[in-house]
Amino acid sequence: MQNYDYVIIGSGLNSLVCASLLAKNNNKILVLERNAQLGGCIKTDREMAPGFTIDLMSTSHVQFLTSPAYAELSEDLAKVGMEYCFTQTPTGAITPDGKSIVLTTDNEENMQRIGKINEADAHAYINMIQTFGANSNFIFGLLGSETRSWGTIKSIFGEWRTRGFAGLLEFFKSLLNSTRRWVETDFASPEMDALVAPMSLHCGLGPETTMSALMGQVVTFSLTQAGDPLVKGGSDNIVKAFEKIIEQNGGTLKTSSDVTEVDVKDGRAVGIKLANGEQIAANKGVIGNVTPTQLYQNLLAEDQVPEAVAQSASNYEYGRGCMMIHIAMDTKPQWSDPEMAEVAMMHVCGGVSAVNKAISEAERGLLADQPTICVVQPVAVDPSRAPDGKWILWLQLLETPKKIIGDARGEIIPPADGNWTEAIREQFTDRVIADLNKHITNLEGNIIARKALSPADLEKENINLVGGDPYSGSCEINQSFIFRPLPTTKNHKTPIKGLYHIGASTHPGPGLGGMSGYLTAKNLI
Repeated sequence: MQNYDYVIIGSGLNSLVCASLLAKNNNKILVLERNAQLGGCIKTDREMAPGFTIDLMSTSHVQFLTSPAYAELSEDLAKVGMEYCFTQTPTGAITPDGKSIVLTTDNEENMQRIGKINEADAHAYINMIQTFGANSNFIFGLLGSETRSWGTIKSIFGEWRTRGFAGLLEFFKSLLNSTRRWVETDFASPEMDALVAPMSLHCGLGPETTMSALMGQVVTFSLTQAGDPLVKGGSDNIVKAFEKIIEQNGGTLKTSSDVTEVDVKDGRAVGIKLANGEQIAANKGVIGNVTPTQLYQNLLAEDQVPEAVAQSASNYEYGRGCMMIHIAMDTKPQWSDPEMAEVAMMHVCGGVSAVNKAISEAERGLLADQPTICVVQPVAVDPSRAPDGKWILWLQLLETPKKIIGDARGEIIPPADGNWTEAIREQFTDRVIADLNKHITNLEGNIIARKALSPADLEKENINLVGGDPYSGSCEINQSFIFRPLPTTKNHKTPIKGLYHIGASTHPGPGLGGMSGYLTAKNLI
């Protein structure tokens, strides 16, 4: 039997961060990936169109770049050749009727840009940036620390001493606001409504949801302060970089290795078993980058899981589905607002009410009439990703039904069993491209190749994306912070000694930040 100090199940960013830190601290590490490629949701396609480099799922690294994990590992990543590319125009929005706004990484310039649309909106925006900045250490501390720890208690106590008890309660109350309330309180223009309304979608929340304003502000603040960094030459280059770091420190990574069981003896995880029957020992522990349902219902025997934990795992909720559409263009897009061609990530969005309508339709099993279209333009940030003069559109639809019972437009006939099919996927892709062509006038005639991934396709690519949920679990307040992954487990520990739980299903949740892997590694070092 092979022996390691820690065996890590899954090879997403959290696993790679965790493995790197543990390996650098003289632990013998093994990372196991069930698929043929390392990286989890970091997958890059170079075959769809010759000369094009296309990230199939995750692409933006703003959360990782601003994380303590990157601060600690940035020199190692640079030494093995990993680089980031940046842009001065990270985000923007365009409404269905063509009103647009573009923000930069310069606060003063942003205030001027918004002021040309609405002076009051400009003051409200800069006030948000300044207020969030003043509170950012505390907010990011809450989002990036173990929730049940003395460190978090001390941080909250320090804020109580500064703000007073009533002031602290008022602050926490403000963190629970919805995006709708934020927009209705602060902004008057449709451009600012379209800009901020969809931001919380990238945290798994809708604009009516508790805490969506906070998460929308986290995304907006991060983008406008740090830009929208992309890995030079494709996101899989960070996977290759981590692979080198882990191997240089004595670690091992294996693909096509499907873990079917965590081996437990006398209440302690002592190793794993693979689908091929191979057994691997873990002297110090096993770390699972999996969903709670996968961990407690598949990888552990029923008699090893306490009844309360088993019940919590069975109650774990997954969110809406997601759809990805990738387009290789023969020429640069001609946007109705030419400056849009310089923006890294934008939304085609009708504002809070439109987002809420699309979410409601998706949750009722309908293909949305007018889904929010997130558009990332990698070539605007990293020109090496396409041949000279050509372009890539990375599209994400976060208001997508997992099961289809109808079409809000009444144009697409749903399948009898509700399951996504290739035909439905392509029909819906045609619709999205036609809608986008209203804003990119040369789109439909300049498509070299395209590739769409339905919710079913995403789950097939990664079993943690249950039902095509890109966030591996609902992120509403009842499944966040101390409730994530389960109210019956503490932080990243499990009821099994030596078994640890990381990944998007655990605190601080989804996003390419690597924080659960970082926190777990730091606790084990």
